[in-house]
Amino acid sequence: MAKSKEQKKKEREKRVAKQKLANAARRREIAKKTDDGSTNAARGRKVITAGVKQHGQVQTNKPTVAHRRTGG
Repeated sequence: MAKSKEQKKKEREKRVAKQKLANAARRREIAKKTDDGSTNAARGRKVITAGVKQHGQVQTNKPTVAHRRTGG
């Protein structure tokens, strides 16, 4: 006999919730083992800024907001 859609959906939700809890516990264990908060924060900043190219600000010739609002 086939299970109803609702039963399948509930079972899937339970399975996904268990998997999420297991992943969170595993991450907590890894975090406890490494226990290097300061190095992770520095690494995070490096990763974020490493991919961004630094350019000087370029002056644009666009009119200001006030000019656009006054219409002319």
